Amino acid sequence: MATQIQATIEIPLDIPDVEVLRTEIHPDGKLLIWVESQVESVRCGLCGREVRATFGHGQEIQLRHLPVLGMETYICMRPRRGRCVECETEPTTTQVLAWYDQRSPHTKVYDRYLLKQLVNSTIEDVSLSENVGYDAIVSALNRQIDAKVDWEQVDDLSTVGIDEVAMSKGRKNYAAIITARQKDGKVRILAVLPDRKKRL
Repeated sequence: MATQIQATIEIPLDIPDVEVLRTEIHPDGKLLIWVESQVESVRCGLCGREVRATFGHGQEIQLRHLPVLGMETYICMRPRRGRCVECETEPTTTQVLAWYDQRSPHTKVYDRYLLKQLVNSTIEDVSLSENVGYDAIVSALNRQIDAKVDWEQVDDLSTVGIDEVAMSKGRKNYAAIITARQKDGKVRILAVLPDRKKRL
C-alpha cells in the first residue's frame, strides 16, 4: 500500500525581531504560530532607560494576524520583561514590539488588512466575514487614524478624496473618510468625520 506524502509550503511570516518556535493547526481550523522575541532590551516604564529584558516573561498573548490559506491566524508570544535597578522601586516593564500595539488584539498589519476590507463594505459585513467583533473593528479603525493630522507628514494636497463608509446596513449611518494622495503615490487618511459637512 502506497504511503501518502503530505505536501508542505513555507510562507515568510514577515514580522521583525522574532523567532518562530512552532506552529499548530487547532481542531477548529485556526492556525497558531508561537514566536519568541529576539529583542534584548526594554525601555523602563518610569525613567525611560533601556534595560536588559532578562527578568522572565509576561503572560502569553494571542494576536490576530493575516489569514493563511483561509485560516484564522494567531501569533502567540510571551513578551519578555526587564527590571530597572536604577529606579528606587526597581519596577519591571513588559516588552512591546514594533509590530503590535499594547492591549491590541491584532497585529498592526492585520489592522491595516481590516481597513482594506471596509472598502465597499460595512463594519457588520467585515465583522461577519472575518469573525471579528464589531467593536474590535472600530478600535482597529481608530488605531489606524490619528486624532489630529500631522501636517508635517502631508506633502501634497492636490488630490483629496471624500468617501462615505456605511457603519451598518439598512440605516443612514455613514462616516466620511477624508484622504490625500501623496507624492510617493500612497494615500494618507486625514480624518474620519460623522458627515461631509464638518470641517477638519
